[in-house]
Amino acid sequence: MLSLQKRLLSSIEAFSRTLRVHRKAVERQAQQAIAAPAAVQGRLSLLAEAAGNDDDRADLDEADIEQEEDAQMDAATQFSSGGVTERELNLLEEMTQIATTARYQADGRIVYLKDWLKAHLCPDLGEKGAQWNHQRVLFFTEYTDTKRYLQQQLEALIEGSDDADNRIGTFHGGMGDERREQIKGAFNADPAKHPLRILIATDAAREGVNLQNYCSELFHFDIPLEPQPDGAAQWPH
Repeated sequence: MLSLQKRLLSSIEAFSRTLRVHRKAVERQAQQAIAAPAAVQGRLSLLAEAAGNDDDRADLDEADIEQEEDAQMDAATQFSSGGVTERELNLLEEMTQIATTARYQADGRIVYLKDWLKAHLCPDLGEKGAQWNHQRVLFFTEYTDTKRYLQQQLEALIEGSDDADNRIGTFHGGMGDERREQIKGAFNADPAKHPLRILIATDAAREGVNLQNYCSELFHFDIPLEPQPDGAAQWPH
């Protein structure tokens, strides 16, 4: 349940995929409740926290990490104690419908980021050929679903700006050492000489990676917006 809650805060994309895995396992569990062996309970680490850069799995391809996450969610659900009630199954159906609908609604954080990018990185964003200044920003998320979602949304926001295809980079597990060093080098290069302005990173950049040479702005995308007294919203960063 905690894993689902964390993914819901991260993005509807991360929540929706994991919810589908959870629901299938619950429906199987409804047929037969199974007790979890201690050995299985100890192999659910990816539900608590994504693989960091000191984890052997950090070098796996993102698709392999997602497959293991799904397998752990499936196991955690099947081996949970107790039976499944009709009320639980109905709630899962309702949650699935809401998640499906929400995937196509406007995301308040993306709306916020559009204004933030205009104020700090690209003043004429939205206009053809909009020029970028020399500021950079780093976005962090724990989940690969959210990383892909955020990349797609940001690419849509900056479309048509100057050199848009080279403004966004990603830093994640399974990239290979050569590609990781290329991205690190690009993000730490003088902004007057390299077009990269936005970097989206997962836990591969959580520890031991210096990305601060020309960047002082960091957003943790999994943290929700904070309502303000004036009715606006603020994103801690």
